[in-house]
Amino acid sequence: MSALTNTYQPTVRENLQRLLCEAWHKLEQQPLESGALAQRAEHLARCTGENRAWAQSLFVWGVASLYEGQTHQAITLLSRALAVYRFLGDEEGQWSCLKAIALAWHHAGDTVQALETHAVAGRFKRQAEFLARATWLRWFAD
Repeated sequence: MSALTNTYQPTVRENLQRLLCEAWHKLEQQPLESGALAQRAEHLARCTGENRAWAQSLFVWGVASLYEGQTHQAITLLSRALAVYRFLGDEEGQWSCLKAIALAWHHAGDTVQALETHAVAGRFKRQAEFLARATWLRWFAD
């Protein structure tokens, strides 16, 4: 006699969404723990062609790297996220990346790049709306 068991295995897309949700949550609560989750989500997103998830995972990973003090890695990851957000036409994603890149340049000691990048972010018409939702910025408040 065999017992039927529920052996449901989540799909790759479901795993990706779960990882991404966890990474965002950790970024809000404990940013040091969000990087590894975002890195795993980035791999899945890239492999499956999920561009929005790819951009989000690169962004979370980049912000986590910035929080850890890895400014050059953060700039690289955030620049990649920015490129994907531009491809998607996502203004809030672009603005968020530019703000984070400006912070990274500032922390790296390059004031000129920081100001130039911040100025580009300042050109978005809906920046006040974006700023209100950018809770990740609180980790970098001076």
